[in-house]
Order: sequence, then structure tokens, then C-alpha cells
Amino acid sequence: MRRAAFPYLCLLLLFAACEKPEPVSIQVGTQRVAVIHPPDWEHFDYGEQHQWRRDFERISLQDMGRMGGNIDGVVERALEMLGEDERREIAFRDTLQVSGRDARMIETWDVVSHQYRKRFLFVINERELLGLYTQQGQFELMEPAFTEMAGSMAFIDTTGGGGDKAQ
Repeated sequence: MRRAAFPYLCLLLLFAACEKPEPVSIQVGTQRVAVIHPPDWEHFDYGEQHQWRRDFERISLQDMGRMGGNIDGVVERALEMLGEDERREIAFRDTLQVSGRDARMIETWDVVSHQYRKRFLFVINERELLGLYTQQGQFELMEPAFTEMAGSMAFIDTTGGGGDKAQ
């Protein structure tokens, strides 16, 4: 009897290990979002900015504040605010929607060597800009966590009468 149950127990443990983590609701400045915390990364809440750390790598989620204008102009200003200057250039740009809102995915690199890549996701939520970005570290080590966080991001409506609701 025990031998017959062993394969089923192994299968059950395998499914439990492969379970995808649930997004966690966090307050980032004035914005409430749900995002998956990457496994094995420490999370720090600084109010306007949340940071995930693992060894030397850093990923940040930041309330960039109220910004007027079209999204592309807003993204250019946000990149400047985050230190992306003439020594860096945009290697990749994509237009997408996050939780039904306009967003831009930007990848930058060093203008001379085309190394030291960074990735940014900017989302406009009711004229407030939210930025998710790789802050420091080796890009290849941060990319899986960044991709999972970006793909899981959902804004939470706190104005409705039914409580928090992911959108």
C-alpha cells in the first residue's frame, strides 16, 4: 500500500513546489498596486519607493509623481530623473498596457560599449507615473525577477465601495 502511494506523494510535492506565488498588495507613494515578490529577494518599503535586493542586484518600484503631457514626453523626463543621460541610449522601446493603463517598456545601455543594460517599465495611473526599473547589478540576473514583477503588476482601486480590487 505504501509503495502505491509514493508516486502520488511525489507528484503532489512537485505540484506544490511549482505553485506560482500570489501577488501582494503594496502602497507605493499614492498608488496601491499588487505585484509578485520575486523569491529569494529581500523587500524594503521606503514609502515612495520599494526596493527588492538580492546580493548586488536591485530592482525598484517608485511613485514618480504627477506628470503632465503625453506618455512619451513623461517617460523622457522620468529617465532623466533616474540618471539616464547622454552616456546612455535607448536600445529598445515597446508600447503596452498594464492593468488597462498606458505603459512603456524601455531598455537602455551604455552608448559606447552597448553594455550595462537597464530595463524600465513606466505606467501612467490617473496622471501619476509609476516606474519599475532595474537599479543596479547584472542585468541577466535581474531580468527573470523584473519580468515576473512587470507581468504581475495590477493597480488596486481603493475608491470603490467593495474594498481593494485589482484592475
